[in-house]
Amino acid sequence: MTMRNCTLFYSFANYGLNKKGRRNGKASLIHSLRLMEQLELKQKYLNKSHELMRTKNEIKIEWDSSLSHANLIDTEDGIVRLDAFTQAQRQQLLLDVVEPPLLRAANASKFGKIKSSAKYKLNQWIKKDDFCDEGIEFVKEILASENVVNVHHSKYRFNLFDMKRKSQKIEQLTNYINAHNALIDKPKTLNFTNFQEILFKIPIVNGIGADIVSGKEMMQTMKEFIVHFYPDYPIKLMLLHDDERLARETTGAHVHAFISGKNALTGKYDLRIAQIKKVNEFLFKRDGMSANLFSETGRLNYEQAGDVAHHMQEMFYEFVNEHLFHPKNINAAFDPESVRKSEKRKQMRKEAKLAKRDRAFNYHARLLENVNSLEIQLKSLDDKISERKQALDDVESKIVNVSKSYDALTIKHDALEQQCIQQEERLSDIEIVVQQNQRRLSKNMRLEQEVDERLSTKIKEEKKIDASILLKQQKHTELDSAIAEKQSILERLSVMTTKALYPLHKMLEHMNNRLILKGRAGAAEFMQHIIKAFSADLPAELRKTLIKITNNTGDTELENALTRKDSQINDSFDM
Repeated sequence: MTMRNCTLFYSFANYGLNKKGRRNGKASLIHSLRLMEQLELKQKYLNKSHELMRTKNEIKIEWDSSLSHANLIDTEDGIVRLDAFTQAQRQQLLLDVVEPPLLRAANASKFGKIKSSAKYKLNQWIKKDDFCDEGIEFVKEILASENVVNVHHSKYRFNLFDMKRKSQKIEQLTNYINAHNALIDKPKTLNFTNFQEILFKIPIVNGIGADIVSGKEMMQTMKEFIVHFYPDYPIKLMLLHDDERLARETTGAHVHAFISGKNALTGKYDLRIAQIKKVNEFLFKRDGMSANLFSETGRLNYEQAGDVAHHMQEMFYEFVNEHLFHPKNINAAFDPESVRKSEKRKQMRKEAKLAKRDRAFNYHARLLENVNSLEIQLKSLDDKISERKQALDDVESKIVNVSKSYDALTIKHDALEQQCIQQEERLSDIEIVVQQNQRRLSKNMRLEQEVDERLSTKIKEEKKIDASILLKQQKHTELDSAIAEKQSILERLSVMTTKALYPLHKMLEHMNNRLILKGRAGAAEFMQHIIKAFSADLPAELRKTLIKITNNTGDTELENALTRKDSQINDSFDM
């Protein structure tokens, strides 16, 4: 399975024993421990060029207080919620990290000068052999001591020796011991690192949330890293911030670790030297004899110091990959050079020492960015709603118009349906008349048949007839011919009636179907059927009747078409 690449944010800041270092370190701890009381009391905390008086409103924009329950702290009993600690307990944690001032810079310089001056004079007296042998050995023993010297006991013993200008020598020895005791276990300079803050964060852009890498896992990995590389420099405090994000997000959690600058074994403030040594070990292990190692005196130029910091990042990337990311199929890698040196990255580095409120890339800026995005989305939704509302109004208007048209058509349909019923009744009356005529014709035929039978019988009975009978017979034959002719006429009349009524029936049927389908597909087809049936075979009276029926239905198009065709039929008759 392909590894998922991501970037890390690893940085560190050193806070010295001097006034500036203690002030800046305290400011960072106030923020990290969420010491609201000190912040709200307008605690001054920033460097000289960015001193800022904080207010309640300014504090609230650094994080979302509703997410404070997600912040964690590492304790002897394990990782617990920071909310479990009161403000007073957090204040004590701050003091435990910063610790009381060891020695003011002015006093340190004063005692250093006193010690140096007294040591010089005592050494000069030893060279001039102004002491007895026992006194010289005693002074050398005191000068070589690295522990606290009992000044009263030493003065008493030194006073027992035989020497010239004893009071001057006792005074210098006393000055040396007091200065030595004042500086014992104290750094030679207050510029040494008192403690170091290390920050570990997975940038939001990677999209790796707490469901993939939890805050506790990040804290545990940070702790293992520090213990592995700097075991002699105790972790004074370690916290996880998970409230500098939007409520719906799961990304943005980051770890702050504060480690002592003082070696727990030697008592020396040499964390920076220890880190340079670890970088050298890392480079030698990776590059062998070709490695470019750094001076372990601590004297580095600006570029070398930057390289050391970069290699420390490499060490952290390698450790996190091995112990945290690779088991999760994630690989941390540095950004390409073009991205790492981008203007945005330069701006972030430039603002690293500013208060979060003054940075361009902070929780407040991210919140504003999200608000702006939401406002844009809201405006877009408002525009879409307006468009949908306008479309809805148009549809509703069309529905009203269609409803009115439908009502009118319904009324028209009912009227046409009533007219069709009336036409069907008239057609039924016509069929009744035709049936009556057919019955009359049948009756006449039966009468004629009876006459024929009677005549035939009479002819058989009267075999001998005179001229008058023959004449009658001739007349009878003529009568038969006339009757046959009439019967033929009646049959033709019946056929003609049936033929005449069929087109009329079909035309009325097509007219009814056209009215039902008016305005829809199929209506035109029925119109063609009607026009085709409206031919010269129909009597002029029937054609006028059909045109009148069409007029009553309100079908103007059909009425005009039948009128034109009727005119054409009449014109053809006139020619």
